[in-house]
Amino acid sequence: MKAPVSHLKDSTLKNAPQAMLRAAEKARQLAEQTGTPLVVRHSATSTAKTEKPE
Repeated sequence: MKAPVSHLKDSTLKNAPQAMLRAAEKARQLAEQTGTPLVVRHSATSTAKTEKPE
């Protein structure tokens, strides 16, 4: 997945989108390793996933 381009003016927050993608990937890996369901939230809906995401 390609990281989104940040249009934020604050230099501290410019790398936030990439950091969120890295954190999400680490959470997916940890959930897979421990057999923990992964909850994915898209807008107002939540879905528990136990299989490996694509």
